[in-house]
Amino acid sequence: MQRLFLGVSPTKQQVNQLSDIQSRLGAAGHKGYGRPVNCNNFHMTLAFLGQTDNASLARLIEAIDVIAGTHGWTKFSISLDTLTLWRKPQVLCLSAPSLTQESLNPKLFSAVERCQTIIDSIQSKPQLTSSAENGPERLTKPHLHFTPHITLLRKAKLLPKQTLLQMGLAWVTLNPSQMHLYQSVSGERGVEYHILHSWPLV
Repeated sequence: MQRLFLGVSPTKQQVNQLSDIQSRLGAAGHKGYGRPVNCNNFHMTLAFLGQTDNASLARLIEAIDVIAGTHGWTKFSISLDTLTLWRKPQVLCLSAPSLTQESLNPKLFSAVERCQTIIDSIQSKPQLTSSAENGPERLTKPHLHFTPHITLLRKAKLLPKQTLLQMGLAWVTLNPSQMHLYQSVSGERGVEYHILHSWPLV
């Protein structure tokens, strides 16, 4: 069994931006801001699969390949401009508003919905996840619950009083060219996210 999710990665420049935000929060000197996520783990989740066996993994890859080879996976853009604290999983994220309706971001909405439709087709029943790495998201009707975000800090208990603008920092706009299938692996250095497969966004 492998713990899997679909998502996209920031560029190297954006990784530096995200690391800078972490540093600014750390410089504030308040322990309640949390523990920085390893910059190699920065990502935005599109859909979470959880523990997945090899047969389901094969069906997932085949289904995504079919779309990639016919209609293609459409590019999208999303601006993450708000520091958000999720108290239950204790994570501090850089986020955008929840995707409550298609008109807010049709292309991202379509990508999330396609991913979830494929996952639903290979899983026997809906699942609910509130993991720290992916936030509190229900895996049914993702357009009603999906919040675009990148996790910056874990074990976070306080929301910074300053906005990115007040901190003198720019928000991050993702324009990914690929969608990735990630595996979450726990090791001596903590959790690491490994890319197993990638598909172009066109």
